Amino acid sequence: MDDPVAFAKLVAKEMVDGYATGRYAPPPEYLNTAHAAAFLGLTPAGMETMRKEGRGPAFIRASGKLVRYRVTDLRDWMAQHRVEPGEVSE
Repeated sequence: MDDPVAFAKLVAKEMVDGYATGRYAPPPEYLNTAHAAAFLGLTPAGMETMRKEGRGPAFIRASGKLVRYRVTDLRDWMAQHRVEPGEVSE
């Protein structure tokens, strides 16, 4: 679709319809690694690597293997990696 306005309207309608029919639900406050990765557009393995290397978003380790990510922490992490146009040349 070449028209960004039409595309935005289509996405907005799909989301409204999805919530109204129960196809979508707002994310819970805490996400497991797979859901957090999907939220960020990453792979679960990539999330685990970033967590182990200390360069990913903040997380909660409730027990040995129980790891959860708060949606607010994921959003904050993404905001910290925001790049303004012209700041970095590719």
